[in-house]
Amino acid sequence: MIPHKLMSDWMMFLRTNPEYLQRFSECFWPSQMFSKHYALDLLQEHMGNGGEIYKRQIYIFGGWYGVFAQLMNEKFRSIQIYNIDVDPECEKVFNLLPIDGRKNITHITADMADFKYHTTPDFVINTSTEHVTQETYDAWWKNIPAGTKYLIQSNNFFEIDEHIRCANSLEEFVEMNNIQHNDYKSTIEVGQRPDGSAFFRFMALGER
Repeated sequence: MIPHKLMSDWMMFLRTNPEYLQRFSECFWPSQMFSKHYALDLLQEHMGNGGEIYKRQIYIFGGWYGVFAQLMNEKFRSIQIYNIDVDPECEKVFNLLPIDGRKNITHITADMADFKYHTTPDFVINTSTEHVTQETYDAWWKNIPAGTKYLIQSNNFFEIDEHIRCANSLEEFVEMNNIQHNDYKSTIEVGQRPDGSAFFRFMALGER
């Protein structure tokens, strides 16, 4: 459930900044919102200490405009979130959003491949593994400190030009993303592709 205040803030942002309407609204496709809430439920279930996630340092890579970060901040209070995206336009948009929704969130413009952690991460999340090359992903993965928990996502939606590293199946997703066999893995159906076949999102949660 999205809090009414947060939804109102997003709508007010679009009313006062109509030039971002098309791009910002792409954050709210049903498949996007379903997968975000599914990921939040996974975090609550698997974070340890009975689902306790508070007072943690969480880094979200490919975080775009910070919609997922804001939803996480609403669900889990007293956490510090770093929202990282390579596109400097994302930081510009993020800083235009109402201040209340950005509390506890720091947006950073950076390439995940050579990102330098500002604090010791408790959890890293990569919501954009289909948007980067294998070389970039491998560099990001190698840079995660040992013992850090992670959650990553991808999908089989090859039809979008920005999706340059999708997976055909959960098995392919596991192999290309260096996921350990004993880590938690899941596949959720989130919609239909242009040809009418199922559109799946793959997720994995584990420890580096």
